[in-house]
Amino acid sequence: MKPRSPDTEPWAEEMVFDLLRKAGPARRLELSFQLSAMVWNGMRATIDRLHPEKTQDERDRIFMTEMYGAELANNFIAYRQKVRGPMNQKVNEAEPAP
Repeated sequence: MKPRSPDTEPWAEEMVFDLLRKAGPARRLELSFQLSAMVWNGMRATIDRLHPEKTQDERDRIFMTEMYGAELANNFIAYRQKVRGPMNQKVNEAEPAP
């Protein structure tokens, strides 16, 4: 079998797929949700690290633009601000003072 990933040995890749086949649909769905959450959390952490000077709304807009496009991101932020008010806290403001 030709590997699907250039950095994974064919035997290891086959073992993973075999385990996924045996896991069943419910477990595979659970794993897909876990993987999705891991990617989202990593993306959020990266945006926070790269843009500490931006407000929560600005960082959320960056995240949502990457995930869903600018139009939906702008609509969501505008709606959230209407309902909850602006989220102006910056990353370094979220940390407690020493």
